[in-house]
Amino acid sequence: MSADRLLEANLEQDLGMDSMKIIELLEEVEEHFGFSIADEDLAHLRTVRDLWSAIDKSAATSQA
Repeated sequence: MSADRLLEANLEQDLGMDSMKIIELLEEVEEHFGFSIADEDLAHLRTVRDLWSAIDKSAATSQA
């Protein structure tokens, strides 16, 4: 799978993640990076790109 295709992959439909798996992934991400992803960003997570953007945004705000 190319990087562009992976970024556009839908977490549920393309990667087979159900809501519990997505929550577990988010918990792992938050624990690994040491910051929380804002609730308003969580509501819009559909693709790997959405997740990447939420991580990037949270990292930037946690360092400010």
